[in-house]
Amino acid sequence: MFRDVKKEYGEHMLSLQEQDRERLAEELHDNIISQLNIIRLTINEKKPEELNVDLKRSMQMIRELSHNLTPPDLNEIDLADLIADYLVPINKNIEVIFHHLTIEIAISNPVKLNIFRIIQELITNILKHAEATRVDVSLRISLNYLMLTIEDNGRGFIIGNHSGGIGLRNVHSRAQKIKAIYKLKTKPEKGTKFIACMAIQ
Repeated sequence: MFRDVKKEYGEHMLSLQEQDRERLAEELHDNIISQLNIIRLTINEKKPEELNVDLKRSMQMIRELSHNLTPPDLNEIDLADLIADYLVPINKNIEVIFHHLTIEIAISNPVKLNIFRIIQELITNILKHAEATRVDVSLRISLNYLMLTIEDNGRGFIIGNHSGGIGLRNVHSRAQKIKAIYKLKTKPEKGTKFIACMAIQ
């Protein structure tokens, strides 16, 4: 039985790694390479200061991608502070409100990492697709459960048309890994709300 569980865990980790590689390829192709191509095509038409702005934008995108792929130091920071630190630079692009009500209780590193990655996936989707001006992030931790809510005021979407996206597949896989249940509520022009809940063992 232990061998079967170990095998299943290994297969699940490989699946997550493959999805992360797909996401990296998508980000490189859709954002960074596209931005550099635009710079290449307009290099003779723009002023030096305009090119400098474009290059800085590309460098920032690469830094953000690198930050998203680098595992945070989970032993030295609690989950609420980890989320707050991540949201600080995001607040420069969109209004971010972070509410948290937590108690002093040990949260395992795998739970921290997967909750953090879920937030990254959802915030990335919001910035890329939602055309939102505000996002509210809420974290509640009690003796018995952890609840995460992320809500934006963007354009929303029809779930059936987007259920196969890499980001949402990653969210599903990571939620499964920590045995969290979640619900995604959205309608066109009505924003999107994500709610996840898991028992604290």
